[in-house]
Amino acid sequence: MSGPSPAPRTRRRQRLLLVSGFFSALIALALAAIAAPLVAPSLYVSAEQSEQLERFFARGQAGTLAAADGGHTNNWAVLVSASKFWFNYRHMANTLGMYRTIKRLGIPDSHIILMLADDAACNARNRSPGYVWAEPGRVLDLYGQNVEVDYRGYEVTVEAVLRVLTGRVPANTPRSKRLESDARSNVFLYMTGHGGDEFLKFQDYEEISAFDLADAIEQMWEKKRYHELFFMIDTCQANTMYSKIYSPNVLATGSSHKDQNSYSHGTDDDLGIAMSDRFTLEILDFMEDVNKTSERTMQDLFNSYDPARIHSDPGVRTDLFRRPLDSVRITDFLGGVSQVELTTTLDEEPF
Repeated sequence: MSGPSPAPRTRRRQRLLLVSGFFSALIALALAAIAAPLVAPSLYVSAEQSEQLERFFARGQAGTLAAADGGHTNNWAVLVSASKFWFNYRHMANTLGMYRTIKRLGIPDSHIILMLADDAACNARNRSPGYVWAEPGRVLDLYGQNVEVDYRGYEVTVEAVLRVLTGRVPANTPRSKRLESDARSNVFLYMTGHGGDEFLKFQDYEEISAFDLADAIEQMWEKKRYHELFFMIDTCQANTMYSKIYSPNVLATGSSHKDQNSYSHGTDDDLGIAMSDRFTLEILDFMEDVNKTSERTMQDLFNSYDPARIHSDPGVRTDLFRRPLDSVRITDFLGGVSQVELTTTLDEEPF
């Protein structure tokens, strides 16, 4: 006697599987219904607890909305002096002047990456060893006892800057050399040195291009390493360095248009060098009237630029930035962040 053909046997097996699956689903639903009364009492919430829950989550949502709407929770800064040699003293002074200002306004050293390609304070030509002066009168020492240099000398390279910005540092890199910003961080990036059309020289043997910088900032955005970023550069033809940036929430300013130089200021005859650059000095002078609680805005800062004193035409790029400049406080980038943490007291615990 011959058995059933292979095709009917396959159809019969499929029908059995469908019936089996149907009854398995029914059994699962029945078990869930039986277990529900046992679980429900542990999830019971009284009217008072319900009100506490509503207050708790409402405050959490408000905090989230604040953080998403310009309410960043922390500030970071990367300050880069790209030049070496004694005659570039002013570039180190520019960077240290900016370092002093943001520390005074509340950004701690733990949130500052300071990169100095040369150490003028310890240069053999320095007649004031251990000092870097802000002006020829030698009243304000920018170096002092509390300067924490994170990258020094030949550590200051194009690769190092790009790795710091993008977070692609070796695993053994100490925390002090890492930019540990996140999606709620405002980042201030300052660079100074010798440059040209869409490039900035490092150590007189390599260059970072406007394309390199733009792609690094895009990586930062994609990896959620900033909420808003403020880029400032003081060099010849500085404004060309931010011309290729294409990432959201970036505000940029530079000392000079294409084909313009960036000029020095304050020559010290005894030291034989210029002590600062006019653009950075203009900004630092403005910042002396700003304190931690100041309401001065980025628009106020940009309005203070005077090409007659700077001897070049500073630029500002705003098309990538979403907030109106007259509502952006300077301390949103160059100061500390005052935070009110979302916490609950014991009698407000939701559970």
